[in-house]
Amino acid sequence: MWGGKAGIIIMVVLCGLILLQSARSFKRKEKKAQSEEEKKAQIENSDKSIIEICEEDIRNTMKKIIDIYHQTLIGLFNEDRKLLKKMVAESEQLYEESHKRKYDMLPTLKRLEDNYIDTGHYYVQTVDYIDEASKALLHICRPSFQHIDNNHKSFNEKQVDDLMHILDEVEAIYKRIIYMLEDNNYDDLDTILVMRDELFDTIAEVIINQIRRTKRGESSTKSGMLYLAIVNETKTMVLQSRNLLKAQKYFVTSADDKK
Repeated sequence: MWGGKAGIIIMVVLCGLILLQSARSFKRKEKKAQSEEEKKAQIENSDKSIIEICEEDIRNTMKKIIDIYHQTLIGLFNEDRKLLKKMVAESEQLYEESHKRKYDMLPTLKRLEDNYIDTGHYYVQTVDYIDEASKALLHICRPSFQHIDNNHKSFNEKQVDDLMHILDEVEAIYKRIIYMLEDNNYDDLDTILVMRDELFDTIAEVIINQIRRTKRGESSTKSGMLYLAIVNETKTMVLQSRNLLKAQKYFVTSADDKK
């Protein structure tokens, strides 16, 4: 009544947009449910043992974590909003899958071969560590995107240098973790521990660097907060991934000894 014909047209267009968005949301949910059913059917009909499926799932998750982490930092350094938005979506999906794995844990444990029953609690730990690592990754991706999306001041050169140093060390750790998972050989587990401790020393050093920059007014408050959040969540992500590797070792090798 207030807008006349123009008001009617606007309302019709608005209703059309709402219906279109609702239809798209329904299709996404339907596609996701179908994908989950197909994945479940593939697992049930697969010639692989449940252990092989679990091992493959863990390897793929580790690969996704380090890939998303790498792309997120590069997107942040280049202020690439499109890439960061994509990484947020991928990290959310990864966390959702990791979190869902906890609810699928009991059916998985029921399908374990007899010689894995006594080491099943290590699989429970592995699932929990994956969940925590993917959560830490999500807490890196979301604020990174929000920082660029809100047009906050980007990182300065020194901050980028520090984070690139951390990225190199994290990638080296994950490269070795993935290699060990693929080769099913855990002889280098202590090496991962040494590399993790070296990374933690680097993290402590870059935090001190940031505190000094803050006192000198060389970085904005927002960029400083994001910088520290990324560093701390990186520490959590790597810690949980190393714990995962250790639990996976005991889960697989202890059961193999009982064959």
